Amino acid sequence: MLSKVVARMPTTSGTHNGTLTPAENAAKYTHGLAGVDLKQDALFRDILWASMVLICVIVLLVRLAQMFNAHLRHLFTLSATKKDQQYWSQNPSSFWPNVKKHLLYAPLWRNRHNREIRLSSAISVGTLPSRFHMILLVSYLASNIAYCSILDYNQKDRASLIAELRGRSGALSVLNMIPLIILAGRNNPLIPLLRVSFDTYNLLHRWMGRVVVIEALIHTGAWATNAVAGGGWNGIRKSINTSPFLQYGVVGTFAALFILVQSPSAVRHAFYETFLHLHQLAAFIIILGVYMHLQLGKLPQVPYIHLVVALWVLDRCARFSRLIYCNVSREGCTTVTVEALNGDACRLTFDLQRPLKIKAGSHVYAYIPSVSLWMSHPFSVAWTDDRATRSLPELKLEDLESKTSSPQQVDFDEPCKTSTSVSLVISKRTGMTAKLFDCASASPNNIITIRGFIEGPYGGLESLHSYGTVIMFAGGIGITHQVSHVRDLVACYTAGTVAARKVVLVWSVRNTEHLEWVRPWMDEILSMPGRREVLKILIFVTKPRSPREVISPSATVQMYPGRADPQIILDKEICQRVGAMAVTVCGPGALADSVRAAVRKRVNVGSIDFIEESFTW
Repeated sequence: MLSKVVARMPTTSGTHNGTLTPAENAAKYTHGLAGVDLKQDALFRDILWASMVLICVIVLLVRLAQMFNAHLRHLFTLSATKKDQQYWSQNPSSFWPNVKKHLLYAPLWRNRHNREIRLSSAISVGTLPSRFHMILLVSYLASNIAYCSILDYNQKDRASLIAELRGRSGALSVLNMIPLIILAGRNNPLIPLLRVSFDTYNLLHRWMGRVVVIEALIHTGAWATNAVAGGGWNGIRKSINTSPFLQYGVVGTFAALFILVQSPSAVRHAFYETFLHLHQLAAFIIILGVYMHLQLGKLPQVPYIHLVVALWVLDRCARFSRLIYCNVSREGCTTVTVEALNGDACRLTFDLQRPLKIKAGSHVYAYIPSVSLWMSHPFSVAWTDDRATRSLPELKLEDLESKTSSPQQVDFDEPCKTSTSVSLVISKRTGMTAKLFDCASASPNNIITIRGFIEGPYGGLESLHSYGTVIMFAGGIGITHQVSHVRDLVACYTAGTVAARKVVLVWSVRNTEHLEWVRPWMDEILSMPGRREVLKILIFVTKPRSPREVISPSATVQMYPGRADPQIILDKEICQRVGAMAVTVCGPGALADSVRAAVRKRVNVGSIDFIEESFTW
């Protein structure tokens, strides 16, 4: 079939002695594997995969060492006094603290990492990667540039050299689609294996996607260069019109180009939900186009695209299975109660029909079909409650009227049915969150009950149980991530199953209205046994309406006007720390960057780990 396509391309007649004209020679390299160096392609494929596997193995070994150390620390400090934990508060050497300070925790330049770079109040161009992320990205980009550049420049035939580039770039583009799909999946197996957050994989996914698109464009451009030399633009048009092989390739290329155009952060942030719809549609078209292109051409990369399709289908099946399991049972489907709160936020409570175990620090994807159809958005799980119910026997009217009938007995030894309610707090922005807030606000009591579903839980990778001191910073709606950790640590402290002897929650809010977002859960935490011994809460109100609003209710719950200074707070708690210290943050980028900078300045003082929870998109 491909030979027929080439035959249709108009060319200049060859010479009578059988040598090919330049046009005929170029046309020869526009199809199949002509000019493609399969051995070199296979070599670079193996190198690329080996480098990726090596990075994963190194990360895995480091994670295993960290987990082993944390497990030992947890075991030895369960019943230890504050004084006994001092051994774990020190760094055994300066090597690992320096690695954390200058590589793992270090921003790309100075202090800026998660604070968005804005051209205006409405246009954001994204955030900067960390130093370690930048090393990974530059290494990946440089290796792909090298693989595409190492060609046989000694050959005199220019068309053959271009054909080699066509084969190399096309093979690499399809090959890179495999990790691209893996990193995009919510059920990415590398997340629990390497204990690396989805946010990091999302960053790698974006840049890997750009490499895939650029290599696809190089592949198409190299083919077009020889095709124009062989038959002109009219020849290209005729070839595409008559060849399904080329048509699917062109469709995939244009879909990839469309994704590249809409991928900049400014476009994503301005029209996120529209971007997400179009992005998923374009990705499907790319996979379909590449699949058919390779199948019709019977090219060596067919197994790659088969694996891509399999990974995509498996992730979708896993997501659908989670959705069904969490929300559907014989008792019915999940409903969600939405309450509009002051401060432009909503409290969502999903009443599941089955028990669901959710770790502290987890997040779920929320589906509200009546508001956003099939779209879902990630939110931190603020609170969960397990409810036990026992079904009472059905009592009929004739049993009441009958004098001989004996009342039915309720078997209280029969196990109760348990179900879980999952609560989230979401801030009003645009799209689904704005529609949901407006719907709840329009109801008489600011509460509506509608059909809703959750998918998850995801995350919850970082355990704080082995740290003697835990400092948690939250900014605004970021409190939803931290409140689940606070509840977990206080409960486990009372049960004697954690090393924590000192927990400090620092929450920065714009005004006191925001305190209502988590008031029911905070009241429950403050009434937990042992809370006063371990927990201290510092609330900073940046824009109080009146000084009388900022009143500290007790010595363990203190309120201050103005912004929190992470460096001052951290320095004070370091002097009074118990055992190893964990510093976590969830909130706006500016807060997260200031906490990161404070930790980096003091990471050599003792055993201090920094954990950041973020959803960058």
